[in-house]
Amino acid sequence: MIDDQAWLMGRAFLLLVDVPVTPTQACHRALAARDAGLAGVVVSPSHLAAVGEPEGLTVASVVGYPSGRHHSLVKAAEARLAVQQGAGEIWLTPDATVDDPNTLLAEFVAVREAVPAPVHLAVLVDGPHGEAAAEAARLAGADRVVSGASIRTDLPRTAVGADDLAGVIAALEAGADRVGVSELSALLDG
Repeated sequence: MIDDQAWLMGRAFLLLVDVPVTPTQACHRALAARDAGLAGVVVSPSHLAAVGEPEGLTVASVVGYPSGRHHSLVKAAEARLAVQQGAGEIWLTPDATVDDPNTLLAEFVAVREAVPAPVHLAVLVDGPHGEAAAEAARLAGADRVVSGASIRTDLPRTAVGADDLAGVIAALEAGADRVGVSELSALLDG
């Protein structure tokens, strides 16, 4: 039987993209995440080689991060290279100012074709057009969305932005099936 702490850890990803870490530190933090029972880590593409493919840990890489203002073909190439370097999941960042669903759909399809299953494709869908982006992600064959806010979508959702245990629990209660945290301490009580 799984205890509550193990269940929670198994739904968490450690976010290493908004914290200043060296490649060596990223590797050490990824191994600490694995040893703590986390489901995965999210790293910058430049840290993939250092992190490697730790057994029992999903390694996700961001694409087009943080602004999303990269050409779709550049994002597709970045995603393909990330998978070749060991990423098992891609977190695609669209330009949050794009409000044309067809433009979003075209970008998401380009990246999906660059990284077909079994690689998982997640799309960051925050911003004023989050629900439209989530729908375009679903149509393009994405596996999930990532957002800081609760949005309506048929895709599984990874919630980001919780910085303590209460926030993590609230995100899960609001419908997320996974959470992304910047520190392991966010998953611990007290």
